[in-house]
Amino acid sequence: MLKIKPSGFTLLEVMVAVFVLSVGLLGLAHLQITALKTNQSADLRTQASLYASDILNRMRANRIASQDGLYVIATTDGIPNAGGNVSNQDLHEWRTSLSNALPGGTGGINCPAFNNLNEFICTITIEWRDIHLGDNANNINYNALATKTLTMEGAL
Repeated sequence: MLKIKPSGFTLLEVMVAVFVLSVGLLGLAHLQITALKTNQSADLRTQASLYASDILNRMRANRIASQDGLYVIATTDGIPNAGGNVSNQDLHEWRTSLSNALPGGTGGINCPAFNNLNEFICTITIEWRDIHLGDNANNINYNALATKTLTMEGAL
């Protein structure tokens, strides 16, 4: 009597292979989403760094006003009016650019009192929301947890 060996795959083997393949594809999809989020976060941090350098360069160009404290502004202050002097124009353009380029973007500048004997170092602080989270159904806002801060110091 001749025995015939069964050939091919059973239904169970095919189902296990499909399950393993689907778990792998879900892992790849999660990896892709994580990479996109990290890339966006790095882009926002780069933009914040460029804006901090921009205002430091503006302050260096207008050194007398910087030393007189005309560039000092808190992150909670509103956008200053564009008229009057160069420092107001610079602050208006800078804060408007921050709010347009970064989600929830705002910035502050803190400079000590000028003293000829010490190096004049100002601190630039930029804040923004890195991600947008929230639960509208329960009125829960998680954006405070996603606030990022960049602090840069520069000598003028």
